[in-house]
Amino acid sequence: MQITKLVIWLLICQIPALVGMGAVRENMQWYHSLNQAVFAPPDWIFSAVWAVLYILLGVVGYLLTREGVHYQNRPAVALFVGQLVLNACWTPVFFGHQEIGFGLVILSAMIFLAAWLMKKLWYLTRGGFWLLLPYGLWLCFAWCLNYATLVLN
Repeated sequence: MQITKLVIWLLICQIPALVGMGAVRENMQWYHSLNQAVFAPPDWIFSAVWAVLYILLGVVGYLLTREGVHYQNRPAVALFVGQLVLNACWTPVFFGHQEIGFGLVILSAMIFLAAWLMKKLWYLTRGGFWLLLPYGLWLCFAWCLNYATLVLN
C-alpha cells in the first residue's frame, strides 16, 4: 500500500514535465535567440536538475500524505498541490506563450508557496522539509534567470 502511494506521487509529480515538454521542444529556437544571462546553464542542466527535483517532489508528496490527508496536514497538501499546478503552468507560459514577465509572476508565486510549504513541513515531516529545500533553492535560481532574461530582452 505505501509503495503504491509513493509510486502514485512520483507519477503525479511528473505531470508538470509532461505538460511543458511540447512547449519547450517547439520554442527552443526562440529561447536561444534571447539575450542570455552570463550565469545561464547549458540546456542539459535543466533536464537533469528537473528530473531529480520531480522525484524529490514525489517523495515529499508521499511523506506528507503517508498517514492520509487530515486536518493537520491538509493545508500543507493544498500548498503542495498549488505549487505543483503553478509549476505545470510556468513552462507553457514562458516557452509556449513566450511571456517572460508572466513567467516571472508565476515563479514568484511558486517561491512563495514553496517557502510556506517548507515552513509547514518543518513541523509535519523534517525529511520532507530537507527534500524540498533543493527545489526551493532551484526556484530562486530560476527566478533570477527569468528576471535576467526579462531585463536583457
